[in-house]
Amino acid sequence: MMKNEIYEIPGKAQLCYEKNKELVLPCKVPYIGMGSSYFAPMVFKYLGVNIFPELASEFFNYEVQYPGLGKAVLVSQSGKSSETLWCADKVESFTGVMNDINSPLGTHRNLSETIELFAGKEDFSSTKTYINTLIALYLGFGFNPGPAIEVITRDLNLYETEGENLGKEILKFYRKKKRRGLYIIGNGPNIATSQLAALVISESTKIPVQGMAMAQYDHGVKEAANGSFIIAINPKGKASKRTSGLLKTVKKAGAATFELNNFGVEEEFSPLVAPVPFFFAANYIAEKLEIDSPFIVGGKVTTVT
Repeated sequence: MMKNEIYEIPGKAQLCYEKNKELVLPCKVPYIGMGSSYFAPMVFKYLGVNIFPELASEFFNYEVQYPGLGKAVLVSQSGKSSETLWCADKVESFTGVMNDINSPLGTHRNLSETIELFAGKEDFSSTKTYINTLIALYLGFGFNPGPAIEVITRDLNLYETEGENLGKEILKFYRKKKRRGLYIIGNGPNIATSQLAALVISESTKIPVQGMAMAQYDHGVKEAANGSFIIAINPKGKASKRTSGLLKTVKKAGAATFELNNFGVEEEFSPLVAPVPFFFAANYIAEKLEIDSPFIVGGKVTTVT
């Protein structure tokens, strides 16, 4: 069950924290990944860290025109992501952030440093591996995520309750005869969280969800608010007041809304905590819809094993 992997988050997060306490990661280089491994570096771009998050597929196909590009950080939680491995061939050396050090990425000839995530086996959507990726990056960029890990451990049951309440609202919306888009919006570092949450819910429940920046939703997409469901990740921060105002506006226009804003940490650490209710929401919906596997349409995109 996906829920069993979510329950492992506190212990695996603490293990990753203890194992990577002395980690230092480079700045001013590309951080390359796909899916959740691309979203995690985005958190730190919007926290002011001087790195360059890149989609591995587009970096390979459109930016890399010749081999020998110097250094990069490649993030692949499985170590098997095909597009990320394509990029591994194009750099002189790279730091690899991964869960499986014996994977193709972990044994690649251009690997110069290995960062292990210690999340253990994961059969469902990226939950504990995403959290541990964030922990490694927080540590590597000089942040201390220890107190946030303590909050996750202490409040896991509260996040489960909140996630199940959110799951009920999503199912209620999904079962309407007349419905439009389902959006998750966030600001700054939680733009990444909105996209990660949309990915996990979409692949786990088969309900299409789109994640985006709050301001991007405000710039036009809100015109389709009537009949839509808008979920806002809105910890106290620079854009929280605008987000709350936007929710009031779209609710008046006929949208259903749901706001998550009580994470027990400062905004800079909220991306570590905010995904957890969404994980529980995805699990709740999948159970109610009797969906056993998140990967049934063409399988998960990795190298052949």
